[in-house]
Amino acid sequence: MQYSEGRLGRVFVLRIDDGEDFLAVTRDFINDKEVQTGTLIFLGALRQGRMVTGPETLAIPPEPHYVMFEGGWEMVGIGTIYPGEDGPAIHYHASVGRAGHALTGCLREKAITYIVAEVIVLELTGLDIRRLPQEKTGLVLPVHGTAGRTGKQPPVPAAEVPPEESAPAEKEDVDEPGGLAEIIRDLTRRPRT
Repeated sequence: MQYSEGRLGRVFVLRIDDGEDFLAVTRDFINDKEVQTGTLIFLGALRQGRMVTGPETLAIPPEPHYVMFEGGWEMVGIGTIYPGEDGPAIHYHASVGRAGHALTGCLREKAITYIVAEVIVLELTGLDIRRLPQEKTGLVLPVHGTAGRTGKQPPVPAAEVPPEESAPAEKEDVDEPGGLAEIIRDLTRRPRT
């Protein structure tokens, strides 16, 4: 574990309008205001977007599973801002939903606003954190610098450790045709190349 302690700096509230690229507008604003470290809180709706909803398989380094969505999806999310190799690196995570279906993941490359998106940018100061490539994972992750601290959580006293429960037996994956699991698989199925 790594951690750093900082302070709240400037606070910005953005309105991103219909048809604007949510990711590009947010990135340009953060660059223009020279926000180096901070967090984003956002909500609104997207006409279309692309997100990573997990890995293709449980492997390190992971191969991202991309999902495209379109048609007006409600959105809520949070993000982090740290200095990267090419300026501020923004990591957006969101949940989007439409007509009883939902996706959660990392917004990437494309997110076109539908009607409006609202963003609160909270600048954090006094932190020594950078987003850097990591050889083991193949990802660009936050790394705390010399001003950061490392530490471990204290062990849980024996009296507070819950007794181990037996794991439930794995259930065979049987779905009724047209069931929710089948719909989700269809929504997230990666196009074959």
